[in-house]
Amino acid sequence: MKKLKHYSHLIFDLDHTLWDTNVNAAQSLSEMYHQYNLGQYGIISEHDFIQKYVDINNRMWTEYSLGRIKKSYLRAGRFELTLKYFGIVNQELVEKLSDFFVQNTPGKKELIPFAKDLLNHVHGKYQLAIITNGFAEAQHTKLRSSSIDHFFSKIIISEEIGYHKPDPRIFLQTAELLQTPIKDCLMIGDNVETDIAGAIASGMDCAYLNPAGVKHNYEVTFETHCLSELIKWL
Repeated sequence: MKKLKHYSHLIFDLDHTLWDTNVNAAQSLSEMYHQYNLGQYGIISEHDFIQKYVDINNRMWTEYSLGRIKKSYLRAGRFELTLKYFGIVNQELVEKLSDFFVQNTPGKKELIPFAKDLLNHVHGKYQLAIITNGFAEAQHTKLRSSSIDHFFSKIIISEEIGYHKPDPRIFLQTAELLQTPIKDCLMIGDNVETDIAGAIASGMDCAYLNPAGVKHNYEVTFETHCLSELIKWL
């Protein structure tokens, strides 16, 4: 694979691309299940609880990214809907679970395989930045807790800048903040509907991290199943 020498800036998504959202969230949800003894409410399987939460949370994050729901509803609604699935209507418990998750999960440290290797490889060769749709208070904590915050010159968070991926304006504004032409930027992300579609719409090249081999119709610049392949390319 020919090395990519013409980019000056690499722009990363955070969740699922560098920070291992699935592993970190599962750890927090397991702790939550036992701390609040959710079995007493009839949720017999910890695995089923985590899986149902993940399904609902992923769906709601898509809705949030498209501007269809508010942050406040996403934050608590994912637990409200998860509990309702198990036949539980308990607003006090919803609030406790929501607070526990927001307070504990961002401090988890697990990274996607080869994320640290890749960042060490490209640091100093390119200017590095983050574009994320995540909540501001959580994203800064994730970067610090996983010890990767020092790699990035800019952290662009959708709720701070006013646009969510896939809105091309967040990519265009990021290039402006970085004081570089958009053609000199490469977006690296795992979500084809937000990271990749948004980058393409803005005119930014993109590398799609697609470990599951999801079928799509986007004309991506590069596609890989593992971050280790980017070490060879960059």
